[in-house]
Amino acid sequence: MKVLCADDDPNARTVYQGLFKVLPDDDITVVNSGEEAIAAVAENHYDVVISDLQMEEMSGIDVLRFVKKTSLDTEVLIVTGFGSIDTAVEAMRLGARDFIEKPINIRLLIEKMENLRDYQKRVLEIEEYRQAKEAVEEQAGRETHGLERRLQQMQTAINETLLLIEQDDLSVSSDTIDQIVAKLTPFKL
Repeated sequence: MKVLCADDDPNARTVYQGLFKVLPDDDITVVNSGEEAIAAVAENHYDVVISDLQMEEMSGIDVLRFVKKTSLDTEVLIVTGFGSIDTAVEAMRLGARDFIEKPINIRLLIEKMENLRDYQKRVLEIEEYRQAKEAVEEQAGRETHGLERRLQQMQTAINETLLLIEQDDLSVSSDTIDQIVAKLTPFKL
């Protein structure tokens, strides 16, 4: 998972840098400000952005808005240190997936990241299922169209056969039988 962590607090950045050891398979980038976060998101795709809510110049809400404007599938986790739960809830209304309070509990942060990983995996599975379903429906539509055309041809052959029999006044000649066989042979199972 590609993760961007944005915080102007050196202690929080130390926690994020500790994630390198705990989550070695993840690609984790740590930046010092909202401006740096926006620049990073503009240049790269991230699966998750973890952003402090209160930063100098550009807030976590600004980062959230930019992320959701440029990359709808990127999940955002807001970090708040001011007990501003109302603002964190507002951030969730704007598209943040979750929030965590400072001081950051590393175990809780890892748990929330794992939840985000599971959520993104489920979203991907649902998208793959939707695409497979569409492909099956498209194939079924093509096959149905082919079957309808074949049934129409069979109905025409049957109608022509009945017309031949009716024209022959119920005494079916060998020429008529040959014509009937010729018309119905393509539909032999």
